[in-house]
Amino acid sequence: MEKLSIMLVNFTYSNFMAYLQPAEFSMVAGQFKAHRESLMNIPGERYAKLLPISAIYGGNASGKSTFVHAVKALRHIVLTGKTDHVETHLFSAEGKAGETRFCCSFVVDSKVMEYEIHLLGGKVTQESLTDITRSRRKIIFNRIPGEECEVGDQIVLHSHADELTYATKMGSTLPDREVFLTTIMKLQVDALFAPASLCYRWFNETLCIIEADSRRVGLGLDLLSQLSGYSSALADADTGVERLEFHRLQTNIEDLVPKPILSSFRKSDDQYLILPDDHSTLLVKEKDDVVAIKCYSAYSSPDGDSIMLPLAKESDGTRRYLHLLPMLLDKQRNNVYIVDELDRSLHTLLTKSLIQNFRKIVENKERHLQLIFTTHDVALMENNLFRKDEIWVTERDELHQAHLVSMAHYKDIRPDNQLRKSYLEGRMGGLPNMEYSI
Repeated sequence: MEKLSIMLVNFTYSNFMAYLQPAEFSMVAGQFKAHRESLMNIPGERYAKLLPISAIYGGNASGKSTFVHAVKALRHIVLTGKTDHVETHLFSAEGKAGETRFCCSFVVDSKVMEYEIHLLGGKVTQESLTDITRSRRKIIFNRIPGEECEVGDQIVLHSHADELTYATKMGSTLPDREVFLTTIMKLQVDALFAPASLCYRWFNETLCIIEADSRRVGLGLDLLSQLSGYSSALADADTGVERLEFHRLQTNIEDLVPKPILSSFRKSDDQYLILPDDHSTLLVKEKDDVVAIKCYSAYSSPDGDSIMLPLAKESDGTRRYLHLLPMLLDKQRNNVYIVDELDRSLHTLLTKSLIQNFRKIVENKERHLQLIFTTHDVALMENNLFRKDEIWVTERDELHQAHLVSMAHYKDIRPDNQLRKSYLEGRMGGLPNMEYSI
């Protein structure tokens, strides 16, 4: 990779849903030898590297999905500016009365940025954006409602006086229920717009969250342009699907989508629109017209006839796998994928193959990618599939507080030990407590 353009470095959150104390998640690699060829550089760092993959294990209701929800909550805050949906830890008075905190550091355009926000009762108590490239903290802005907004020296140096005055006043007078970063983007506050847009773009374009119950097929122009690749992937996965085909629908477009939505689509810069009630149908702009095309999976009957099945009729496993395939096949995108229950509806060998192929793409320097996922599938916990520092464990204590710990934290478990055996022996927690019998 000539330039590391996007990656998650660290993510910390506290007093959010199942978590009261800070949960500190990191993609910074430890000093382990396995899979070194898949590690990636951090801009400005000579020795520190980033991991391409992390798996989060734990018992039911132990806090695995809450990690995904925490990332999703921060993304929602950044993109919408809405903060009133954040859930605190409900099992303690400390949680109900305390702040919720999110802090995320990430790589974007050869810079390492850190965005942090503190919330109390839906109100912002502190918010900051910092350039931490080369471990030197250069403040972009630091805002505490009710106080004068601090703007960093680099912003002061490169801004006109009136732009700087406007940005500082905006940050100082902004209501505590509004997010400064989102406001900078909406109002295009000149002095802070460039660094703020890097942060906003990372959350909007780079971060891709796929939840456990998602079965929406990732239809898009990448599927249209790489139909043979997607067809081969489904066939190789032994789904029974021989190939995918798109067929133009001979129907009135206005019968498929309400007129206001169709009118908005015609005026937009979007090239396609996925119909919400039928995820296998697309509206596509074709010259001055809009046409509807539907994706089918093709099978062969015992008589040799071709049977066409709409993708919406496919099994959960096939639809889930097709939803995940853009991670491997969409060569135009560099993303950080966070997937809740990667193994949901998938066979262990298929999930394992997906992970291996993902790592291979990174090793071959084809794309800038990271995959962070939760899973129950202990059959995946193999030394040749993961490094020790790529496995995390969640556990809920007697106070109903979730904790997130890296396997690298357990010094008595050597990297060459059988990871699955160590986990199932309970040497790092994260197992359900089965004390009752039926």
